[in-house]
Amino acid sequence: MSQRRSAASGPAHRPAQSAGLGREAARRARSTPSEDRATRRGQVSPGRPGEPRDRDLPPRDRGPVRAFIRDAVDARRRVVGLLLPVLGIAILSALAPASDLRRYALFGSLAVLAAVAVDVVVMGVSLTRAARAAFPGEPVPGLATGWYAFLRAHRSRSVRRPAPRVAPGNRTTTRAR
Repeated sequence: MSQRRSAASGPAHRPAQSAGLGREAARRARSTPSEDRATRRGQVSPGRPGEPRDRDLPPRDRGPVRAFIRDAVDARRRVVGLLLPVLGIAILSALAPASDLRRYALFGSLAVLAAVAVDVVVMGVSLTRAARAAFPGEPVPGLATGWYAFLRAHRSRSVRRPAPRVAPGNRTTTRAR
């Protein structure tokens, strides 16, 4: 068999004009320091390296009250962090064949879920009160603040966005910057 190469199977060709422009743009990008490029694009705040500015965050995460709530949630390990693993155990044990282990797993997961519900309510009320005390001039809606804290607290730290600024164990009694 003879192997012929058709025009369709050959490498893609670019127009001659775009190849030169791409090289020039790449050369310019290499000549500019990376920190200046990141600051110009608005990805890095000038004050704290690696932290996005408030205007770069999604609307639900903007403002000093939300920053305060994020820092307060990130500063403590809570029972609500067990929500997703315990739900997984509950689903697996509900689908398993009947046994004593299944019954104990279901009862144990229900007990932990009840503790999570209590922790969520206590966390929401206490963080709402703390935010109202720290920001007397700002509107702090109770249910929305508690829901925001729950949505942040039930995720593992590695998937929280924006990334946690506070390590577990640090106190956040001061106003957020």
